[in-house]
Amino acid sequence: MAKILGIDHGAVRVGIAVSDESSSIAFGREVIPNNKDIFKKILKYISDENITIIVLGYPLNLKGERSEQTKDVEKFEAALLGAIENSPFKNTVVKRWDERFTSKMAADSMLESGMKKKKRQQKGNLDIISASIMLQSYLDSNKSFKIQPPILPESNN
Repeated sequence: MAKILGIDHGAVRVGIAVSDESSSIAFGREVIPNNKDIFKKILKYISDENITIIVLGYPLNLKGERSEQTKDVEKFEAALLGAIENSPFKNTVVKRWDERFTSKMAADSMLESGMKKKKRQQKGNLDIISASIMLQSYLDSNKSFKIQPPILPESNN
């Protein structure tokens, strides 16, 4: 099965998370510098991990409106789509996902887990955990817990 890639875009760093093959669990992978090589590294993830969907964190403000950060992500998304279109991975889909509160949740998670202060201050760790939380939110939204009714014997009446 294919995996899903989660991207938490930032002006300096990009947090990366990848799902398992059943698209049930998100795993934080790494932080990539947001430089000229970013799309080369993302395409390598698509190839190495058999990625079919990219979930891109879409930062809206508290009112659900676009902000300057949102516009930066939209520019990144356009460049990412261009890189994908000019690669062997043209069928890879990019989906936006609301990432409000993921940084706060990531910071709280690091604190609650007992992570040492020095590790918590490394901003890359926050980006990786944020990407993981955002991707897990997407994965959870796609789970269907449909309970099938029992099959009853047919009546002879």
